[in-house]
Amino acid sequence: MLTTMDCNIYSALLSLLLILAISHVDIKGQQIEECPTRQAHLAGRTCRKSCEKDSDCVSSRKSCKCDGFCGLSCVNENLRCPETNQAITNGRMEFDPNNKFGSFAKYYCNDGYVLRGMQARVCQADGTWSGNVPVCIVDRTVEATECKRPPDVHHATHDGAIGQENFALGTMLQYRCTDNYTLSRDSVTRAWCVGGGLWVGPNMTCGHPGCPLDLEIDNGYVTIDHADGGVARYHCKKGYFLAGRSERRCLSSGKWDGYPPSCEAARNCGFPGDVENGYRRGYLFTYGHQVTYYCDVGFELSGSPIRTCEGTGVWSGSLPSCIPIECPQLSAPQFGIMSGSGNTYGTVLRFDCDKKFQLVGSAERRCLADRTWSGEETRCEEINCGWPGPFWNGYLIGHKTTVGATIFFSCNIRTTFQGNDFQAICLANGTWSSQPPICLGQCQVPAIPNASLTEGRESVWLNHGSTIRYTCKDGLVPKSSSDVRCDNGTWTSLPECVPSPCAVPPPVINDGMRIFLGQAHGYRAKYKCLPGYRLAGMETDSPYLSCNYGEWVGGKPRCEEAYCDNPGSIEHGIAYKKGVEGKFIFKHYIRTIKHGTRLVYECDQGYRLVGPSGATCVNGEWQPNLRDPGTKCAEETHPPILKLWRPIQEIEEQSK
Repeated sequence: MLTTMDCNIYSALLSLLLILAISHVDIKGQQIEECPTRQAHLAGRTCRKSCEKDSDCVSSRKSCKCDGFCGLSCVNENLRCPETNQAITNGRMEFDPNNKFGSFAKYYCNDGYVLRGMQARVCQADGTWSGNVPVCIVDRTVEATECKRPPDVHHATHDGAIGQENFALGTMLQYRCTDNYTLSRDSVTRAWCVGGGLWVGPNMTCGHPGCPLDLEIDNGYVTIDHADGGVARYHCKKGYFLAGRSERRCLSSGKWDGYPPSCEAARNCGFPGDVENGYRRGYLFTYGHQVTYYCDVGFELSGSPIRTCEGTGVWSGSLPSCIPIECPQLSAPQFGIMSGSGNTYGTVLRFDCDKKFQLVGSAERRCLADRTWSGEETRCEEINCGWPGPFWNGYLIGHKTTVGATIFFSCNIRTTFQGNDFQAICLANGTWSSQPPICLGQCQVPAIPNASLTEGRESVWLNHGSTIRYTCKDGLVPKSSSDVRCDNGTWTSLPECVPSPCAVPPPVINDGMRIFLGQAHGYRAKYKCLPGYRLAGMETDSPYLSCNYGEWVGGKPRCEEAYCDNPGSIEHGIAYKKGVEGKFIFKHYIRTIKHGTRLVYECDQGYRLVGPSGATCVNGEWQPNLRDPGTKCAEETHPPILKLWRPIQEIEEQSK
């Protein structure tokens, strides 16, 4: 049984449905206050533009209508909600096939079931159905051992008794589709009473074989395409035009959607006319049709390109025309002629120049579709060969360079002419009859210091390509080559004698080394002996040999062993020679003392050493110098005894 809460909810939903149903109406013929004020939060969807009258809606296809909780809104007259094919279990649905704004979809439950939810849903201005799909629940008031009227199936009947209201538990009914309807695949065609008013089955659909085929249209005909799901296409006879939709589709309900169109008599405007040097597109001359005119390439349209067949049977505007495109006028260039005339599209003009003039630019120009001439601007310029090019060491005689002009070539003094001709003529093709010659400079034989010529004479001028040869004096050599050639007024190299380099490196020495960077004149070689040896054989105190005009000069270096002189004895003392084995008394008669020898001095008793205590022979020199007169054994003396006391009398006198 339905509880009190279920009843309350059901009553509330019915009240809401009543408000929506009443409110989804046109405001024409009713008071505006009958439509609720817009409450978008209650609508739960997007509301359309608010309005008070039809003129508030911008589009002519929209009118001001009541849209439930959205209030008065602008609604599109062509609005359609989607077909709601959402069948409910243990029930059925019926709806207006037009699905227009304000149309209802209604739900019904089979016997033994009651509806939970809204029985009716309305098509809203946003193209959606209001509310949600309801459900059919078991009616608890039905006896558990029986079932009431079995489920209905569209276009089907069962084998139960006609008009029977109650069926016993376990009853089975067999369903069959009525004439001209076909059973869908995988259908369950039986229903069983399982008690409590509940039927199990059937689950089947009887499909309609199609929509009516007897569609007609005055002054036209209809074609039906079954392969495209059932589409009816409307066509009008010649002289008529279609008013309305040209196609209608067959719905699952067996009805054609939409409304049938009509064929209206077309008003013929007659032939609109053609244009010369152009063409027309559009071949229907009845009311509302247009024709468009185009021009061929090189022509432009004068007038409106579009004409429309008006309701009076007259074409709008006037017939346009195609006029040739014109380019700017051209004329013959100065000192030239022009062949051809005109300046319209496709016109070709040719240009030529007078004798002794040459054409610059295009010899032929054509008027193009963009109103410009092809090619470049044409002009005639006097033929000019220009200067024949660089002419070094010479000069030209003549100043004209136009056709027929002659110039002469002449070389400067002290040059040699080399070429085929002394003159050139400017030809009609803008070139010279011959190329400029070459004037090659002569060279004067120079005076070469410290040298003598073996070929050629001093101060004489020699032609390009001549050669001289010279020999340098002893100790000198040519800086580069002894043969030099005259090359267009310049010698290939400057004749010059420079000191000879040393042919061999500086001499090698034993017990020493040499250091040098090269053997050219003026270079030096430094000599250095090993420790214990001293450099000898040099002409001066300098350790260098110099390369001078091919020879090393400065002596004949050698390294000799270095000895120190006997320093002599020390008075009141003894000299010792100190070595690794100890020290020995140094004999005063020894004259040569080798490098590295160490001598030390010790004084007799009663004497002390003043100066260095010893010295070492280093490269023939004593270090430190033992011959320093400050080195000696001096007699020892005691320091004076200091007076550390004073007489008592002196102390007493100071205290007074």
